[in-house]
Amino acid sequence: MSPELTSGPIYLYSICPRPQQPLTLPLGLAEPTQLIAVDNIAAVVEAGVDLETLQTDEPRLLNAVLSHDRVICELFQTTPVLPLRFGTLVASLDHLKAHLASQGADYATKLAALAAKAEYQLKLTAQAIELPPVSTDLTGRDYFLAKKQRLQDQTTAQEQQQAELAQVLDHIYSTYSDCLEADSPAGEARVYILVDRGDETLGQRVEEWRSQAPHWTLSLSEALPPYHFV
Repeated sequence: MSPELTSGPIYLYSICPRPQQPLTLPLGLAEPTQLIAVDNIAAVVEAGVDLETLQTDEPRLLNAVLSHDRVICELFQTTPVLPLRFGTLVASLDHLKAHLASQGADYATKLAALAAKAEYQLKLTAQAIELPPVSTDLTGRDYFLAKKQRLQDQTTAQEQQQAELAQVLDHIYSTYSDCLEADSPAGEARVYILVDRGDETLGQRVEEWRSQAPHWTLSLSEALPPYHFV
C-alpha cells in the first residue's frame, strides 16, 4: 500500500466490486489511482489531491474535472462502477474503510442492479426555423400583411417543432422505465436512458425518432457509466 494513503484526506472516484482478478487502474488527477477493499466492496481512490488549490486555478480545475470523468469511464470498461461526484473526499483511510464496511451491503445491491447496464445521453437540438424574408417591394398594407403572415408562419413552425419534441419524449417515457430529462437551455433537450449494455434496439429507436422529429437533430452518446442512476 502506498504510504500516502496512511494519512490525510483521500480522493474518491468510484465504488466497484472487489475484483477477483488484478484490475488495471488508470492514472488519476496527478498520481496513479489505488484500490481499497473491504469485504466484497472496493473504492478507487487517489492520495494527495489538493482540491483547495485546484479551485483557485480555473484551467487546472477544468482539467481535473475531465480527468475525474476519464478515470470513471476507463474503469467502466473493465468493471461495474458506482460513479462518485467530482470533489468527493474522505478524511482518512480509516474513515474510508469504516464507510465501506457500513455501506457495503447497500453498495453491493446497487452494483448488482447496475452491473449489466449502461447510460446513454440522447441530445435533441432544435434546427433553425428558416422562413423567406418579406419582400422589400411591398409597401403599406401589403407589407404589413406579409409581415403578419410571416410571424404566423414562424409561430406555426415553432408549435410543430415543440409537438415533435413532445412526441419523442412521450415515446421515450413509454418505452423506457429508467430515463430522466435534464435541465437544458432553450432549443435543446437532453434525456438520459439506462439500458442493458450492448442493447441495439436503442439505436434503432433513435432512427425512428429522427423520422418523427425532422425539425430536430438527435445525437446519441456512446455507452457511459450510470452517472444519473446511482
